[in-house]
Amino acid sequence: MIAGVTEGTERKESELGTPQGGLISPVLANVYLHYALDLWVEKVLKAKLKGEVHYVRYADDFILMFQFENEAKTVMELLKDRLKKFGLELAEDKTRILPFGRFKGTKEDFDFLGFTFFNTHTLSGKYRVGVRTSKKKLKAKRAAAKEWLRSRLTKPITDTMKIVRVSLLGHYNYYGVSGNFKMIQKFWEYVKYTSYRMLNRRDQKGKIRYEAFLRIWNYYIEKPHLTKDIWTFEPKPI
Repeated sequence: MIAGVTEGTERKESELGTPQGGLISPVLANVYLHYALDLWVEKVLKAKLKGEVHYVRYADDFILMFQFENEAKTVMELLKDRLKKFGLELAEDKTRILPFGRFKGTKEDFDFLGFTFFNTHTLSGKYRVGVRTSKKKLKAKRAAAKEWLRSRLTKPITDTMKIVRVSLLGHYNYYGVSGNFKMIQKFWEYVKYTSYRMLNRRDQKGKIRYEAFLRIWNYYIEKPHLTKDIWTFEPKPI
């Protein structure tokens, strides 16, 4: 299979790699990283270190969590060498060692898979990892929602509201984790306001009354709600 590469508006043929945007690309990348990284962490790295090590990867984004900071620094160098053997390298602008946790937490935070993770406490003073939708991801989703709603000016309102409903439910299912209610509510409010503006623009006889819009909105759209409790541990049955 010849993998074409697009540079600007020009397409160039290449016999290396996989087709740009092809469905096979993420599949092969996942298989490749399984051998280049996953097995190395589980079989080699954890056996060498004294402290606890936890590892999470999704596609080419991953996090390594260490009990001891000195071991994190050691692994940073080992990781570069490991990836180099497979023709890979770390994204320097996205890679860092961050003190995080109950005993050495800072005010810094980090983003992973559309969420921002940060150190916080409950009202009773107990330590907790806070989770919220990342500002970058929220901004992108708002822009996408606005652009899509603009494209619906001439479409049936019923069809538009049905699609908005399904899209918001998908948003709740992914981002509706413990502690993130305010952020999903903000997105819900933004989509609601933008939908109202869209309907006003399409009505040539005059602006739609807000009360009339609310009847439409409340009929089709569910209110924001959390869908996953990540703070309550439920042991799996044996």
